[in-house]
Amino acid sequence: MYYKPKDFELDELYPKDFYERIIKEKNGEAKLWQLWDYEMLYTAQHLRDRYGTMSINNWHDGGDRQYCGWRPMDCKVGALLSDHKAWKGLDLHPAGISAIDIRTQILSDPYHEDFKFITCLEMDISWLHVSTRNWQKEIYGIQKVYP
Repeated sequence: MYYKPKDFELDELYPKDFYERIIKEKNGEAKLWQLWDYEMLYTAQHLRDRYGTMSINNWHDGGDRQYCGWRPMDCKVGALLSDHKAWKGLDLHPAGISAIDIRTQILSDPYHEDFKFITCLEMDISWLHVSTRNWQKEIYGIQKVYP
């Protein structure tokens, strides 16, 4: 059985066209959950539990964001080899706290239960980009990426 975080819906994790195409397939929901890296979903749920409302994609509510979760390989948003394309990266937009404050807390206690799988943070941006990429955190600390 796959892990499904209690406070997330698939439409906030995928671009509109892809989501609408796959969700209609037999076992579409299971397929879409199973693609995600467990550590990324675990982390996203823990961040929501800790900090409250954080939006990802908002196209389903009439918003303009659809590439803050998974991105297809031909997506022009972000880097060519973005963690988003490997189901290991998310852009979270917190409502009640700034992304800077969250990054500061993560960096001050990187092995806290809520942060234990975070291996990379994008810095100097207004949203919170977290990643569970393959990185030796215990040796080098959390990788910090700058735009």
